[in-house]
Amino acid sequence: MLEVFLFVNPVGMRCREAETAVTRLSEETDIQIDLHFVLLLNFQVIDQYMQRLGFDPLDLALRNRLFDAAYQVALDYQAAQYQGNLKARTLLMAEQEMFTDGCYDYDLAFAQACVKGYGLNWETFQADRREAANGFIADQNIAQEMGVEQTPCAVLFDTTQPQAPGVRLGNLGNYERFKSVCENIAHTPQPKKASLHVL
Repeated sequence: MLEVFLFVNPVGMRCREAETAVTRLSEETDIQIDLHFVLLLNFQVIDQYMQRLGFDPLDLALRNRLFDAAYQVALDYQAAQYQGNLKARTLLMAEQEMFTDGCYDYDLAFAQACVKGYGLNWETFQADRREAANGFIADQNIAQEMGVEQTPCAVLFDTTQPQAPGVRLGNLGNYERFKSVCENIAHTPQPKKASLHVL
């Protein structure tokens, strides 16, 4: 079985494409995949996002808006996980739609419609959201432990070989390449050395 950690910027559309690719792979392949979305948010991730969209890196007001919007989505994702990982992933991808067409602010009404529309209990969600900061901090620690600084990025482990090294993939733009790497890891005996390979 493969354990896949997908690190994403909560508001990044390139990350949404990676989320779609990883989800597609888990549905199309015969490889058993344990999938984890990890929302990475720090000033470096926001910098990369602003550069990708051609924004002025000195626009502090926009930087703060983007950071706040990403943080709100991250809290929503953490809260939704209490009602199921699949629901949380679906909610994340739905909420990322609010950042298309030049919108860079978190829209509570849109988020609430997504929560209710995807079968999450709104009252439970609100209560869980108040505790969601701990999960967010845990995600940032996971990223730091795995040396992930950019999004999207995937870290893959073959759980049948616990001593085998993990593989970190920074370029997830090519679905066929990503699928090929996953199949290689799942079907090829790995050297027994605890480290992380970067591709």
